[in-house]
Amino acid sequence: MTTATEAADPEGVVDAELVDDAPRFLPAAPADAPPPYRITRDTVLVEGELPPRADRQPAFTERDFTVPRSAKRRTERRGARNTQINRDTTRARFAAWCEKEGRVARPSTTTANVLAYFDHLMERGKEDGGQYSPDTLLAYLPRIVSWYPKGERPDASVVRDAIEDYRLEDYVTAGGEREQAAGLTLAYLVRILAGIDETTRIGRRDAALLVIGYGKLARAIETADLLVKNVRVTDKGVWVFSAKTKTRRKGRGKWRFIRDRADLQTVRRVRAWLADLRELGADAPHLPLFRALTVTGGLKGRGNATVRGLHLSGRAVNEIVKKRAREAGVEYINGLKVTSHSLRAGPNTDMKRAKVPLSDRNEAGDWGARSTLSDTEYDRPDDTVDAEEKDPLDAVPLFGRFEK
Repeated sequence: MTTATEAADPEGVVDAELVDDAPRFLPAAPADAPPPYRITRDTVLVEGELPPRADRQPAFTERDFTVPRSAKRRTERRGARNTQINRDTTRARFAAWCEKEGRVARPSTTTANVLAYFDHLMERGKEDGGQYSPDTLLAYLPRIVSWYPKGERPDASVVRDAIEDYRLEDYVTAGGEREQAAGLTLAYLVRILAGIDETTRIGRRDAALLVIGYGKLARAIETADLLVKNVRVTDKGVWVFSAKTKTRRKGRGKWRFIRDRADLQTVRRVRAWLADLRELGADAPHLPLFRALTVTGGLKGRGNATVRGLHLSGRAVNEIVKKRAREAGVEYINGLKVTSHSLRAGPNTDMKRAKVPLSDRNEAGDWGARSTLSDTEYDRPDDTVDAEEKDPLDAVPLFGRFEK
């Protein structure tokens, strides 16, 4: 602000002096203030090395951002012509769907918009009535995600998890056969559990995950979504709560009681894992029940997991199940691959074999009251015989050398 100091003058002339309210100089930075550093998520330093100084950035000019027109054209038509057409078509369809649904596609979008779009494709299918294959949807995904600048891209991992769930549960191949997961029935699950080293924290986590998944007939994402407060252990069994499931998206949550058994030892295994969470300081009620661990059993950092946060993803649960099955030598059961969905098909098969009524199985697996999926899609009737133990060719001598 500028003011005037006036001196009296008989002729009315003002003798003024301009005075500036602001200090003439900015205050000097303290001599011991640390220099400003430029640090991003891509900064990599060795011990003792300092990051680059923020006040020593190169002085870019307009020329540093200017390219020839030919270079600009090449970046705009990256890839073969058919690649460009496929990419642009996929993006245009996504944008058109967003506009129709009142969602924003450009210049930025959200993970929820992309997930909702792919859910639409999986639920509605193609215009000719056919289904989109999971591999086709996985090809569409990077075309849409790469439409946005790095740092502003939707999280593709949550959409990939949804597509893999669709592959296992809803997709029917062109030949008419659903890509079913094996039924991880009790006999096989006990074999897998016996092979887990439960003297390690990772082993105790995985054992607890398997017995809860089997007892609850849980989908992978339902297991991953469990919180510490969603599990209550008694001497007789374990209560497990689900806020919502794929078939029960609205309404109140639901508790399921899993009675303890001598073969699964559910109570012992869940208590052991909860004790580990207490030791890790990760047993607060609002925290996830199952956590990512380092090889030494510590909590793995999840600072960059912007969508799932501290929770495991459904894909991570699936990988745990597959890894443990592979280690126990039961990667395949009667030609079908063991996956996280095997913990849903297996107990249903066991219960059906034990003549448990359909209504009770629907209740246990959280299927709709009138659903027949537990009879038609989640039963593995050929599981009574392990095909690997019997092959008619076993009767043929090695190298075809019959005795004369």
